[in-house]
Order: sequence, then C-alpha cells, then structure tokens
Amino acid sequence: MKFKNIISWAMVASVFMDDFIILRHRIPFDFYVYYLVFIISIFYYIRTKKSIKLLPRWFAISITVLILTSLSVTLLSNTYSLGVTKQVIGLIFTSIAYYTFIAYNNFEIKKIFRMYVFLAFFVALEGLLEEVLNMNGIHINDKMKRTDMGFYRIFGIMGEPYFLAVVLLPALFFVFSKVTDFERIISKVNNYVMISVIALCFVLTFSSAGVIGIGGIVALWLYNKKILSLKSWRIVFLPIVLLIVSYSFSNIQKEWKEFNIKYTQTLGAFTSLSTKKEDIEKLNTSSFALYSNFVIAKASFAERPLTGSGLGTHETNYKKHFGKFFDDDFIIRYGVFNTADANSLFVRLMSETGLMGLGLFFTFLLKNFLRRRGYDDKELKDYTLINQGIFILIIVRLVRTGNYFGNGFFLFFFIYYFSYKIVKARLAEKKRLREQPVRAFPPPMSIQA
Repeated sequence: MKFKNIISWAMVASVFMDDFIILRHRIPFDFYVYYLVFIISIFYYIRTKKSIKLLPRWFAISITVLILTSLSVTLLSNTYSLGVTKQVIGLIFTSIAYYTFIAYNNFEIKKIFRMYVFLAFFVALEGLLEEVLNMNGIHINDKMKRTDMGFYRIFGIMGEPYFLAVVLLPALFFVFSKVTDFERIISKVNNYVMISVIALCFVLTFSSAGVIGIGGIVALWLYNKKILSLKSWRIVFLPIVLLIVSYSFSNIQKEWKEFNIKYTQTLGAFTSLSTKKEDIEKLNTSSFALYSNFVIAKASFAERPLTGSGLGTHETNYKKHFGKFFDDDFIIRYGVFNTADANSLFVRLMSETGLMGLGLFFTFLLKNFLRRRGYDDKELKDYTLINQGIFILIIVRLVRTGNYFGNGFFLFFFIYYFSYKIVKARLAEKKRLREQPVRAFPPPMSIQA
C-alpha cells in the first residue's frame, strides 16, 4: 500500500479517535494520538504539492478575523488565558490538517466520504460486539450503563455513546438513502449489512441527541422523495407519515424513561418563565448542564453582543456569572459539567463569538446547503446526500456539542463546502451546455458544371 493511502486512511480514522489521548492529565492539554497523524499529513502535503497554501482564502480570512477579535477582546478585558491559546491553536491546526488532506487527495470528496462510511461500518460492528459481550456479563468498559430496557449503552471506541451516535449520523443517512433507492455502495447485500449494523449500533447508543439526528434523517428523506412538497402528488402520504412518526415518538417516550425525563425536563426548562430554585432543582444533570450554560451564555452575550467574550473563554464566563443565577449548592448537586464547551455549539458561539461568529457560521451553513440540488442527477446525487448528511450532523452539534474541532468536525466542514461547490459548478456547466446554440452547418456547395 502506498504511503499516501496509509496516511489517508489514518486521517479518516481520526474522526473516531477522540478517546485516544497521550499523557492524559499529565500535560495542560489533551494530546490526541491523531495529532501525530495530522503533522505527518501536513508535511506530506507540503512535500508532494510543493505548496504552502494551507487553507482556502475565504476560510483563512474568516478565521483570522475571529482570532484577532478574540485576542483583542481578551487582552483588553484581561481575560486572556491558556484556554484561548488552546482554542486558537486547535482551530488552526485541525483545519489545516483536514483541508490539506482533502487537497492532496485532489478534492475527491466521494472517495474520502466512502472511506469514512467504510470505517463507520467497522466502528459500529465493534460496538455491537461489545454489546454482545456486555449482555453476557463480560464488560470491557467500566463506564458501561444498563438502560431500563435491559440493553447497555454502546460506547464503542468513542469516549461517550453520544459521540458515537453523532459521528455515525452522516454514514447512517447516506447508507439509508442508498438502500431505499436500491443503489449500490459496494453491492446490494453489503448495503443491507451496512444499514443493519450502523443503524442498530446507532440505536443502541441510546443517545437522546441521536433522536434529533433520526428526526433529521427522516425529514430530509421525505424531502428528497417530495413527500413534503406542495407541488408533488406524493404529499398525500404526509398524514400517514406524520401518524407513524407521532406514534413512534410516543412509544420512545413511553419505553425509554431516561429519554422522556431529559426531553420533558429540558423542554420545560427552556419554555418555563420560572427561575425558582425549587423548579431548577428538579432538572436532571444533562438538562441542567444545557440550561445553565445557556443562561450564562446569554449573560456573556449581553455584555458583548457583537464580538462575544473571545474564543476559549466560556469556562471563565461560567465561573463569573454562575453565582448570579444559581446557588453554590447547585455545584454540589450537579457538579461542573461541560463548562468548557458550553454543551452546545450554538450556545458556545453565542457566548464566545457573539453575533459576528454566529453570523459567519450560519451564513456558511445555509449558503452551502444543497437542499435537493443535484439529487435528481445520477452523477451528482451522492454529493447531495453527503451534503445533507453532514447538515444533520452540524444541526445536532449546534444543539448538543460545543467542541469546535472534535470528532473530525473540520473534515466534515470542508467536505460539506466542497460538495456544494462541485454540484453548483457541474449544474452550471450542464445548464450552459444545454443553452449553448447549436451551430448551423454551412449549406452544401453547389457542384460546378
């Protein structure tokens, strides 16, 4: 196998390696094993491409503005800390690593994404094998927790079931779409095996945020089939679909008590106007983590709505504002969870980057979302499915994950962007060719006598 192939597979595998950390708790930051892969990959790009263009211009400008703004705000307000440095270096390093990886693979987005799907299958398979061992009393992970339904939550090789569920989302959507359209990935048999393994592992993570992902998968699948379109006759199936979805969601709430508690309490916390201590004390740990981070992010946002408090400062904001809204006994009751990443990418962006960061992020997200563009084109359909699957992942991360670059975020980020650019360019080219006037042949020359 060529070195390029080895390093490429290692780069894709990094998506699943967030629990592989060297010298954990011995140095002031988490040194992930894949950092070594990143360094090798970047040097390989420079050596083979003979180029020092490490990031696309549009991204370099945006991230530079965010970083310079953060440095200015934190230095002027005397809130600069190691956390700011870690976030700045992490953003630059991981984005360069994944962009250059895509670049030396000649922006072959479909090839890279299929590599990810292939690895996702084996990660899910390992998770299912782990579940079989757990059900037979052999526990290889001391963090295993049994659910009310008798099954164990699958961690696989990831740090938490949630991370496993989220990282499988684009693969699950892609394979599900291919199977339901009777289209091949490798072969029809492999398609069915893939969807069975990935879907079952996904379900057995028992991730409440994964339910949001399933909702996104169902919604985009219906959208692709035009069942949600008022212009299509297929909308007649919508009432049936809504009944099935409603019935399924009701059953999930009924059978999965942990999810029902998280769902009802989180929804209640954000919709209730009450901030009484006795009401907040009723929240479960997960709901309190999200709610408390949101309340504190709002306070930070109110102080600096345009720029936020700076990258890597939410933890400082949490310590600064916590006492304004919650008593100290809440820390004893719930502990300190997700104060560094705010438990939500949206909440963290609001806290640390303000309107500027939120504006840049949502402009990128919505501008590069393909919707159905390219779906009806056999050559471009895969790009559209890839783009849609990553859109679901980003939405889930906005709700429940505040880490800027974990779980291969920037790999998905750039694949999302380039899938849009490829479809847009090829559709424009095809339109130009269709509209190009056909040249008339000159009249035949008359035969001279």
